[in-house]
Amino acid sequence: MPTLPSRFTRKGGWFGWKHRIKRRRPVVSRRRFLLQGMGFLASGLFLAHRLVGTRITASASARPPLRPPTASPDDARFRASCIRCGLCGTVCENGCIQFFGLDEGQWGVLTPYIDARQRSCTLCMRCTRVCPTGALSPVEHDLDAIAESVRMGTAVVDPDRCLSYLGRVCGYCHDACPLPQKAIRLTPPAKPVVIADGCVGCGRCVEFCPQTPTAIDVRPVSI
Repeated sequence: MPTLPSRFTRKGGWFGWKHRIKRRRPVVSRRRFLLQGMGFLASGLFLAHRLVGTRITASASARPPLRPPTASPDDARFRASCIRCGLCGTVCENGCIQFFGLDEGQWGVLTPYIDARQRSCTLCMRCTRVCPTGALSPVEHDLDAIAESVRMGTAVVDPDRCLSYLGRVCGYCHDACPLPQKAIRLTPPAKPVVIADGCVGCGRCVEFCPQTPTAIDVRPVSI
């Protein structure tokens, strides 16, 4: 007797070979379905928070945003060059680069900015080397090269809020600065003085200022 394919079953003798074996379709349990749905919902909410919620602090002010290093001081020109790829934020060492939300048009939907009070720029320069369009110009991770090429903004001290100007010794801004004595120096007793020509506007001083509201801020070069 010949060997018959396994895809047939025998019923009712030789002439009863019929009925292909049907593969069972995978059954998705109700619990698994609900868990997958909750996962997609959570992902959507997280994305909405990143694109809409995190921009509130930066967009609350009418002044131009603090852009990543080497961005053009002409903000319109920068927005025209930026393709919103998000690579700068992906490689950022300190995770300080955020993006404007989908409902934010004033400073460019999905364009990058830095809220120095939350997280400042560590001058790793990774964002400048990964930008594919030239919206950010590549700079090596060398402090001399950075001091020469980077101008994100200029720090400004508010003596009415600064602890050192109010009779207490602080100096946190000076200690946090990656370019001490070039961008900021202390005068007795520990009063910070910003050196405008040497300040690159990274915002490290802003992040580490112990005062609330902060006694030092960065004025972006963007126009």
